[in-house]
Amino acid sequence: MPKARPMRPEKSLFNALLTHFLMGVALGLSMVLLLSLIDAFHVRDLVAKSTAPVQTTVMLVTTYALMFGIGSALTGLVLTLEEEG
Repeated sequence: MPKARPMRPEKSLFNALLTHFLMGVALGLSMVLLLSLIDAFHVRDLVAKSTAPVQTTVMLVTTYALMFGIGSALTGLVLTLEEEG
């Protein structure tokens, strides 16, 4: 009797990590947006009073996006390996 194939193909580890990374980047970008809109930590003043506000903004956005993206990719790696093993 032939083996039944699963309806959904298995996701590769790379696709799973990429998905987690992109979700983390989206979370990091939303966090930067909240930090700039809610002025509790005076991030807008920090950016506005810096000597290069565009570079400061780009650095802030990329730092948060990469920090959240790498963190969620590593968390996704642990969860994926735990689920497989």
